[in-house]
Amino acid sequence: MSNQLRECVESLPGAVIIIGMGNRDRADDGVGLELAQRLKKKYPNHVFSEEDKSVEGIVFEQMERKDVETILFIDATDFGGNPGDVKCFKAEDAQKFVPSFSTHKVPITLLMEVVEQHNKKPLLLGIQPESLDFFGSMSPSMMKTLHGLEEAFLRFFNEQYT
Repeated sequence: MSNQLRECVESLPGAVIIIGMGNRDRADDGVGLELAQRLKKKYPNHVFSEEDKSVEGIVFEQMERKDVETILFIDATDFGGNPGDVKCFKAEDAQKFVPSFSTHKVPITLLMEVVEQHNKKPLLLGIQPESLDFFGSMSPSMMKTLHGLEEAFLRFFNEQYT
C-alpha cells in the first residue's frame, strides 16, 4: 500500500461511509463502483454505490446518521499522477482540479460542501486512470490498485467494526 493511501485510510475519523462512483462502460472509470461492490458484501451499512442509488440520495440519507463522521467518495480522478496512483483530497483541494461540470448529476464538489455543512468530513479518494476508453477493460495498473484498496479497506473495517 502506498504511503498516500496508508495516510488517507489511517486518518479516517470515526464512522466512515464509502460511496463508490464511476462508469463501468469507461474502462478504469469503473474502479469506484467495483471497489464498492466488493466491500459492501461484508459491510453493507458502510459502503454504497451509485449503481444502486444516486450519489446525492446516498449522501442525504447518510446525513441523518448520527454515527457517521466521514463520507469518502471513491472515483477515478485525473490529477496528473501515474496510472493507478491514489490521492486523498479534502473538499478545498478537490475544488482546485475537479471541473465545475461533471459526468455525475450533482458535481462531487457540491456534494462535499453539503457534507461539510452537516458537520461531517468529506474526502475524495481519487485514483488516476490509465484508460477511459468506452467499453474498454480495466487496465492492469488499475486492477492492482483495486486489489490493494480492497485489502486496505477490509483491514480498516475489520479493525473498526469487529
